[in-house]
Parts: sequence; structure tokens; C-alpha cells
Amino acid sequence: MHCLSSNASSTVRAMSQVLIALRAWMASNRLRLNPAKTKFIWLGSRQQLSKLDLIHLSAEFPDYTFSTSVRDLGVVLDQELTFVPHINRLSRSCFYQLRQLRTVARSLSTGAATTLVHSFVSARLDYCLSLYAGLPSGRLSSLDRILRAAARLIGHLPKFGHVTNYMLEVLHWLPVRQRIEYRISSLIWRCQLGLAPSYLLDLCRPVLSARTGRSLRSAVREVLFVPFARTSIMQSRAFSVVGPVVWNALPLELRLFPRSLSDTFYKHLKTVLFVRTGVGSASE
Repeated sequence: MHCLSSNASSTVRAMSQVLIALRAWMASNRLRLNPAKTKFIWLGSRQQLSKLDLIHLSAEFPDYTFSTSVRDLGVVLDQELTFVPHINRLSRSCFYQLRQLRTVARSLSTGAATTLVHSFVSARLDYCLSLYAGLPSGRLSSLDRILRAAARLIGHLPKFGHVTNYMLEVLHWLPVRQRIEYRISSLIWRCQLGLAPSYLLDLCRPVLSARTGRSLRSAVREVLFVPFARTSIMQSRAFSVVGPVVWNALPLELRLFPRSLSDTFYKHLKTVLFVRTGVGSASE
């Protein structure tokens, strides 16, 4: 529910009515809503959150506890969507797994080490990766450190040895920022094929259908409509903005790629992203 800070009380009151209806529906289906696992959080900018009178809201609704961070589908969401708690938690988990693998690394072949790293580290790192779009480079650097540590473990490289070329040319690993672009571009491609959910398809509109019925050069180039974002921190990181921006930045031949369900598009996409990192090919 979206509201102004002055309407916070009425919004919580409406949310309570929704919970009553939800609890009744679950009870009729022999289910139970666990109040101990139900959390509430206010999302907004620092200026917006400072206008909330949480003491008054807590006194008016004593049964509700407003948290500063909640966990949803394994992702920790904070109030300003900085993802700092989630990235810190993810870093601790990945480095823990790397320490466990390091104890047996000498007994593993390169292929076995790569498989284990992918299962215990890379899979965690790639989960919900598109949520990090628009985050500052300093915040993403901790995720790049995880990739470098994993590459050193696979290649038996020294702790302070240069590992970037090994990651790109031997392991064919993209840096975190390019991995985010790869994930978002893949989602847009599935939207182009009509295989994505309807709530994503509605956000990927060609320029022609989004503005006028006239034939535009941008429509011929398969350019998607980018909505106006008022805030650079929140709205510009939404998929409705980030998705079309990333897609429009792809080469023309990739945007005009034949619409077919095959892995060829993903191979060309990976090659393009490798070129942006300074590597000419991503062949495996």
C-alpha cells in the first residue's frame, strides 16, 4: 500500500482489514496465519521515513511491530532498499562456504572445484541478482570480491595474486555489473518472446505503442519505452525503467535478433557483455 506520511494511520487500518479477511480465508481452508512470522515495514527515502511518527503508530496499533528489515523469498529488504543488510549477509554466507571448500581444495580437480563453487557460491550470488541494478559501485565491489576469492580457489592462485584475466579468459565469468545486465537482458528477451509473466510484459512496451500510432525510427530499431523517473534512488531502479534502458543499450543486431526459443541469443549477449569488460570473446 502506498500513502503519504500524513495518511499512515488510515493505511495501517486498511491493512488490518486486509489481514482479517486473509486470516478468515486461510481458516476456511484449514490454514493458519502465523502472527510471529508476519512483519510490517515502511519503505521510502530517508526524508519520507523521518516524517513517520512510529511512536504514535505503535501506541495506536500495539499488535503490529514495524521492522527496519524483513526477509522475503530469501532476500533481506531494508527500508531504503539499499540492500546493505542483504549484501552483508550474502557475503558472510559465501565466504563461509569458500572457507569450507578451501580445506579440501588441494584434493579437488579444477572441474570438481568449479562445480562445487558454482553450487555453493555462484548460485547464491546469482539469486535475485537483478535487484542490485542501480546500486553504487562501492556496494557491488563486495560481491566482486566474492568472485575473485572463488576464482583464486579454483585456480589455486595466491591470495594477493592478479585474478581478473583468469576469471575472464579461463573461467569466462562476467563481473557483477555485467552479470546484472545479463540477467535483466534475459528477462527482457523472454518478454519479447511472450514467455514472461503478464506483469513484466506490460512493462516492456515498444516506443510506437507507448506514445503514438505514427511510425517512428525508434520503433524500427526495437527500442522500448523508458518511463520518466522522478527520483534517481528509487524509481530509476525499478524494472520498468532499468529493463528498457539496458535493452536499448544493446547493439542493434542483438535487439533485432530473430524471435526464436534457442540459446543463440544468450551466447551473443554474453559476448557483447564480455566486450564491454575489455575481453573480445566469451567462447567456452
